[in-house]
Amino acid sequence: MRRTLPLFLLTAPFLAGPFLSAPFLAAPLAAAPIAAPAIEGPSPPAATPERPVPIPVIPLTRVVPKGEARGIAFFSYLYPDCASQGPVVARILEPARHGSVTFADIESFPRYAAGSPLAACVAKKVPGLRMTYETQDGFEGVDSFRILTIHPDGTGAEYAVKVWVR
Repeated sequence: MRRTLPLFLLTAPFLAGPFLSAPFLAAPLAAAPIAAPAIEGPSPPAATPERPVPIPVIPLTRVVPKGEARGIAFFSYLYPDCASQGPVVARILEPARHGSVTFADIESFPRYAAGSPLAACVAKKVPGLRMTYETQDGFEGVDSFRILTIHPDGTGAEYAVKVWVR
């Protein structure tokens, strides 16, 4: 059986621009959704008021220089004309053990694969939410945390984030 992820966009800034390859990037269309990459495995149980459909968990790995703060992801939710569908909200589900995570509303350039219906949006700054990770003084190694993003259309995604501090 195949199941699909809800539609969302994650881009990540690197210095002045984004850097995240787009294998799992997808975004909603105003009328008809675009199918996100399929995940092989058993279908989730049918949603009921007592048992909603589970939120997908997406792994995200980044590298941050020791003793620095870095923007490690940029979240936005766009229409095909690159207009924002609304703000993305983020919640920390499990805090980082060796650093801190903050979020800020900014405008940045999203990143989409060349074949994406939203590929033209990579040349436009769009509103979104930047996630910044700052290491503890003296820490070097792997840190991890979990966040939940809630999209303007009521969908969401959970991210299992690993940060390599070097």
